[in-house]
Amino acid sequence: MVFLKEDGVCSGVMAGRVSSGKGLEWVEARVSNYEEMKKFYKGTLGLPLNFEEERKDFIQFKVGSSKTYLALLDTKKTHMTRSKGFVPTFEVSDLDKFIRSVKEKGVRVGRRVAEGDHVRLVDFYDPNGNLLQAFEWKKKKQ
Repeated sequence: MVFLKEDGVCSGVMAGRVSSGKGLEWVEARVSNYEEMKKFYKGTLGLPLNFEEERKDFIQFKVGSSKTYLALLDTKKTHMTRSKGFVPTFEVSDLDKFIRSVKEKGVRVGRRVAEGDHVRLVDFYDPNGNLLQAFEWKKKKQ
């Protein structure tokens, strides 16, 4: 089993717990019907908006007092890999270092790093082929 550490490097199981991870930032559904899904989660379920990209291809909703957001990603606009279900998205401090580290450990990593307005992210897969995602916040330009 692979876990993320604060420095963006993976470690194994340590007494059954994650070692100093930054956290699970959001759980993402990759959808081809973005506007319909946005209306469902906002209008039907009444989830309050946390954030939406200016390009209207990614949105996060708050879920109660949870610190983990529910997110939707438009696969038509972003050309990201489609997935059934939800994609856990882990924050790392250095995405390039994370990618090198997991590749060295034999983890299958997506073909490209996606660049959002505020983040860089990459897909990777667990041993069962489940899609996961890691991201780093873009550094603010001075």
